[in-house]
Parts: sequence; C-alpha cells; structure tokens
Amino acid sequence: MTKITRRTVVTALAALGGAALAPRLTFAAGWPERPVTIVVPFPAGGSNDVLARLFAQSFSQRFGKPFVVENRAGANGNIGANAVARAAPDGYTLLLSGNGQNAMNHALYSQMTYDSRKDFAHIGQMGSVPNALLVSADFPAQSFKDFLALVKSKPDQIACASPGSGSSGHLAMAMLQHAAGIKLQHVPYRGAAPAITDVVGGQVNAVMINVDVALPHVRSGKLKVLAVTSPARNPLYPDAPTVAESGFPGFSAIGWMGLSAPAKTPGEIITQINTAMNATLGEAPIKERYAAGGYIPGGGTPEAYATFIAAEIDKWAAVVKATGASIE
Repeated sequence: MTKITRRTVVTALAALGGAALAPRLTFAAGWPERPVTIVVPFPAGGSNDVLARLFAQSFSQRFGKPFVVENRAGANGNIGANAVARAAPDGYTLLLSGNGQNAMNHALYSQMTYDSRKDFAHIGQMGSVPNALLVSADFPAQSFKDFLALVKSKPDQIACASPGSGSSGHLAMAMLQHAAGIKLQHVPYRGAAPAITDVVGGQVNAVMINVDVALPHVRSGKLKVLAVTSPARNPLYPDAPTVAESGFPGFSAIGWMGLSAPAKTPGEIITQINTAMNATLGEAPIKERYAAGGYIPGGGTPEAYATFIAAEIDKWAAVVKATGASIE
C-alpha cells in the first residue's frame, strides 16, 4: 500500500469513528498486510461487543489496516471461541475472550472442544464490568437487605432473570444464593434486552445483569438497583451497596473481557497487540467511554492475563461445584 493510500484509509477511519487519530505503531515486517478479524462470540450490542468495537476502531488507526468485528454467537461463547482456537496462528484472527467462554464454561459443560489454558495465546485484559441486582420500580423491596428478607420468606417464588444460562449474571446469582442461603427461581433469557424488558414489564421480579446495559432504565425510573457484585461500588450507581459490604465479605462476581489469539501466534505479534491495547486504554475518548459505561479498566502483560484466566477457571469450577449451577 502506498503512503498516500494508507494515509487516506487512516483518515477515513478516524472520521468515521469521530475519535482523534491514534499514534502509529512500529510493527513486525509483513503484519498486518490485510484486515484483522476480532471474533466476538456473542450477539451485537452487549458489553463484549461494545468493547470490541472501541478497540477495533483504535487498532485500525494505529496499525493502518482494518480491524473488523465479527459476531459469532452460540453455546455461551463456545462456538466463536472454538473457531478462533482452530484458526491459523498468523495474527489475523483474534478472540474477544471473557469469563464465560474462557473460564466458566470449562465447569459448566461436560465436554469442551478447546482448552483456554492451552489453545490460546492470551494477549491482555481490556477491562471488566460488574453485575447489578435490579428490580422493577414497583417491586416491594426497597433495599438489598429487604430483598434478601423477602426471598427468604418466599423460597423459590421470586423469579430472577439473567442474560442466559452460564452468563456472568447467572453465576453471580448462583453465588449470591449460596452465600445468602436463599433460593431464587432462575429465568434465563437469550440476551440482556429481553431479560430487562420482562422485568420492566413485571413478568419477572428481578434481574442480575451487567451494570451498563441497565443504565437507561435506571435513569428513567423503571428499574431500581439494589446491589452490585464488584468488590467496590460502581461509579454508575454510587448509592448502590456492594454485596461484599452488605454482609458477604470477599464477594466478587464480575464479567471481564480481553483479547486472545490462537496458540502459537508469533510472540512479536502478541506483544504488538498488547502494546496497542495498553495504549488504547490511555486514550481520553476510551477513558470517557469506560466511565460512561461503568467499565473497570484492564491492562497489563500477556503473561498476567494468562495467569488471571487460569485462576478464573479454578475459581468458577469451585463455584459451580458448590452451587450446582448448570446450563439449563
């Protein structure tokens, strides 16, 4: 590609994204020579998809080649993750890795077609997002404490939605039930939007879901936030207590996202994408978007991300064993 054409492509990408042109990186000879695909193993519109598109835009500007998001949903992220694990290790196919497809599923599914500890070269963590327990505006419980008392008085009668079986909302709910000694009726949906719609409409009593997707309905007064599942309070809902501070020290059930590539992808490519990821996290527009969505910034080395994923696999295996959570 000539210098003039490359400049034209980068300028067009910046105009489309509305963000300041990111600085170029020096990259390995021969990469990237063509578009790079970031596979998001979930439908468009969720937290995973939002972050993937933010980083794809920045990477396109930094590397001077398109980074394209491809949504390949199914089996709680397993279909898209398996496709990347089996892709050529040449740096042109990346995975938006996360807590479901790269940790929880190893305990929830009796058979897995990939091993997150062996079949990927993990690049780095982009960020995390906690879940929130929400109820409709007219639900009788006005606080998290009231909610627990009500559920204890009506075991298995209060319905709580999640974005799907095996989602971080589902497992956070399972952890809460185990820790608090309560029993909710789990109602899994195929995505966040229909779950929230039914809670707003009164068909379901509560929902455990990522903090960002519920924000418009909280601001409109249609939903109430009772608690968040991160160790610290979330800036989107500063008045909502954490589960940990409400009598359950150490409680943490958050969704996290990062980038991974097929195992044996050249180390210099992994390093360059990691460098771009960490640089992107420092951009003002990205910081603003993170703050607006309640995301917790990630960052760090490929080695740290790989160690984190291995620990998450062990953590959620213990949770699944203790709670009996399953793919329904």
